[in-house]
Amino acid sequence: MNWNVNYKIVNGPTSLCGMSDERAPVTPNRRGVKSRELVLDAAERVMATEGFEAATINRVVEEAGVPLSSVYHYYGSKDGVLLAVMQRGVERFFADVPDYDRRSGTPVEHLRLVISNAVDALERNPNFLRLIIAFSVQPPQSGDGEIGDVVHHVRQLALMRLRRQIAIACDDNPRSVAVDRVARLALAAVDGAFVAVSADQSLSLAKILDLLPAALVAARQALNQTSRS
Repeated sequence: MNWNVNYKIVNGPTSLCGMSDERAPVTPNRRGVKSRELVLDAAERVMATEGFEAATINRVVEEAGVPLSSVYHYYGSKDGVLLAVMQRGVERFFADVPDYDRRSGTPVEHLRLVISNAVDALERNPNFLRLIIAFSVQPPQSGDGEIGDVVHHVRQLALMRLRRQIAIACDDNPRSVAVDRVARLALAAVDGAFVAVSADQSLSLAKILDLLPAALVAARQALNQTSRS
């Protein structure tokens, strides 16, 4: 799947979803790029494991081992750091999920490939979905709604791509009500499976979601029969 993300990080908060500040972009040197990555890595860990409120600038600086001035220089504020973390997570995750323009094998085989690729991407970027789920349930009160906008955009993008792949698998219209319902079922299943794995380390996403492709095809067939009766 081709997960296109049009976010750009600039000096200060961000220009996510068309929102930008008025300061000139900074072109960091190699050391600056490394410092930025250290800050984002630290902020992602703290937010995912300790919660957004715990991820103060001082806590992020302590975790990252970089000067306090570097955080303010590149991101401007705690909200700027969070938005940058989200942007990087979106880019990394969606870049890890391949695009398919035609069906590979049977409908179940095609969706098994799609789900398998998504599972692999989530396992490489676990904190990304953890933050998306957390902020979907309880978005931070700060940020003037920008964080909520990003979360909404990501989930809508995920649904759009799921609809497309389900439509390819089932030779259907991606805009149909039935395909939309199946896509939402798929997204909810992935959300639930990720929560279950987070709560029980003996489980794995691959094992929990093993039956999901067949279930999605069965659900689409059931909806098709219902519409004809």
